[in-house]
Amino acid sequence: GLEWHTVFVIWLLEGRFPSAYSIDDRDALEEELRLLYVAATRAMTNLYLTYPSFDNQWGNYFSRPSRFLEGISRKHLDMWSLADEGDAYPDYDDF
Repeated sequence: GLEWHTVFVIWLLEGRFPSAYSIDDRDALEEELRLLYVAATRAMTNLYLTYPSFDNQWGNYFSRPSRFLEGISRKHLDMWSLADEGDAYPDYDDF
């Protein structure tokens, strides 16, 4: 397959990735996890797995990061936040 220097995987939120349509279907969840794996393995140097602090499409509520992120060891992650310290964003240290 093709590889790129940098790959961004966006919207890693429960209900989006995996999608709400897949949450109750084991086969569909496995397929979405495979899609994430394929995306991640296309990155040669940089891989960014991102999620917003809140999903504004369905109102201003805080969303939970994707369950797929739970399977990644913290030693392989550099956690970044674009929110200012005073912003009312949730703390995702324990996703």
